[in-house]
Amino acid sequence: MNFNKDNKSKKYLRQLAVNKKVSDARQDGLENCICNRKRGLIFCASCQKSFMGRTAERCAAHPEVAYLMDARNCAFCGAAGKDLRMTDPI
Repeated sequence: MNFNKDNKSKKYLRQLAVNKKVSDARQDGLENCICNRKRGLIFCASCQKSFMGRTAERCAAHPEVAYLMDARNCAFCGAAGKDLRMTDPI
């Protein structure tokens, strides 16, 4: 295999959205966004058990973003998200 990095491939990598820095104005908006909330204790009203994490919530500013580790169901009994209650972030 040949892994030569020519100027063309470097230019392509710089254009990827992952490699672009977020502007200061956009960064200020992310500080108060629910996307950046901390984990807390999640209590299931159905099975009475609790676990650490975040409940899944849709952000008004970023509706297309989904965090895969956010709890949409109870980790123990599989109850729907409406039965999950999250305590204050730890």
